[in-house]
Amino acid sequence: MKNHIALGTLIALAMTGASANAEQVFFDGFDDDWTPAALPGQFTSGATTGFTVWPEGASGDMAAGFYSVVTRAHDLHSQFSNSLDAMGNVEGRYAIYNGFSNLDGDAYVIRLTNLTIGGEYQLSAAMLTLAPNPPYPQISLIRFLHNNVALGADLTLDPVPSGLEMWTEYGRNFIATGDDVLVIRNLGSASNAGNDFGLDNITVTAVPAPGAAALLGVGGLVLARRRRK
Repeated sequence: MKNHIALGTLIALAMTGASANAEQVFFDGFDDDWTPAALPGQFTSGATTGFTVWPEGASGDMAAGFYSVVTRAHDLHSQFSNSLDAMGNVEGRYAIYNGFSNLDGDAYVIRLTNLTIGGEYQLSAAMLTLAPNPPYPQISLIRFLHNNVALGADLTLDPVPSGLEMWTEYGRNFIATGDDVLVIRNLGSASNAGNDFGLDNITVTAVPAPGAAALLGVGGLVLARRRRK
């Protein structure tokens, strides 16, 4: 019995450690109150953007180089997707961007000073292609950066026929320095059409330590063997 209790305690500690390491340290679902006139170039979360805010009540379709936060992108551009947010909430909101034709644009920039130095974290976000093909064949190229260094390969958001748009979650890992600037950048293209996308559920999460996962795995194997006897 003593051995069984000790083993159970070991497993509990391993699970507690893994849970703590998986802590979410930042989240922006864009659902809080957001007034473009009060926060131009800045989100409620404190993040900023290099795009220009589309004025409320502006006529016509949202132009290239602009962004906004909406319940449906179609409300600001006649050709954009009519999709709900990444969670499918009728009243949910998300950020939309009309990409530059030939210039890079920092869509979302957040600076975090509360991360553990040397700890591994993941920056993730849900993304949606906004402009359908046809008539807009241009892809959207997205780059994740940490302290101005690209995280892995660039992401390609392919245009799809209207009505087939789907949210997809992408993530990239990085090692924290204690003063961490994270950027989701839209890479300019040579096309004058397309390159338009939505962002939702931007998250920074601690990556579980391999040691804790390995400890839990060993404990589970030992427990299974004892139960088979």
